[in-house]
Amino acid sequence: MRTVPGPSDHVVVVGAGLSGLACALHLLGAGRRVTVLERDAGPGGRAGRVDLGGFQVDTGPTVLTMPHLADEAFAAVGDSLRRRVELMPLHPAYRACFADGSSLDVHSDGEAMEAEVRRFAGPVAAAGYRALRQWLERLYRAQMRRFIDTNFDSPVQLLHPDLARLAALGGFGRLDGRIGRFLPDDRLRRVFSFQALYAGVAPGRALAAYAVIAYMDTVAGVWFPKGGMHALPRAMAD
Repeated sequence: MRTVPGPSDHVVVVGAGLSGLACALHLLGAGRRVTVLERDAGPGGRAGRVDLGGFQVDTGPTVLTMPHLADEAFAAVGDSLRRRVELMPLHPAYRACFADGSSLDVHSDGEAMEAEVRRFAGPVAAAGYRALRQWLERLYRAQMRRFIDTNFDSPVQLLHPDLARLAALGGFGRLDGRIGRFLPDDRLRRVFSFQALYAGVAPGRALAAYAVIAYMDTVAGVWFPKGGMHALPRAMAD
């Protein structure tokens, strides 16, 4: 994203999805006048809602990860996410079911997840999970503020000590292979690598840096907004 020179007192945001609404709130908090353009009848974008037979159905995401990012947008205008939307933490976050009939409950709590992996695949796999979790935490710290939550005006700005840290962590290898170093069980590898598909990349082709997405739901936690995911963009628009 390139810094725009010149006056920016009035900013037009195209799209009232989650990113557009978050952008608008941050701009309002910075003292800008903001106009949000949206082609649909209401806000939400991919996090929309339809009414079907008397039921309200989310059209996109169904759960929320990294709620602090939404909270930062609300905080920019003196508000808070938890005042606007009731969040329910999910324990387990979800259940992974496999073709052989086995299943695994995915917990964000480390001890609960280690116990579940031990039940599912034995003590060696549980030890591997413990090491994987530590690696995911280090990977997240190396990436989040410097590379994910940052704007760049030039590729030169990528040259930072955290880039070397990311390389040392194996972030530029292949995701599937890196997860396999910790978890030889193919089912467990899939549980901690399928998240690359969220970004449209197969785990076998994705860089190991994409494991930061697995951190977001298997370590940082998963929440359900009361009223469905559409409650979040609706609250941001209000």
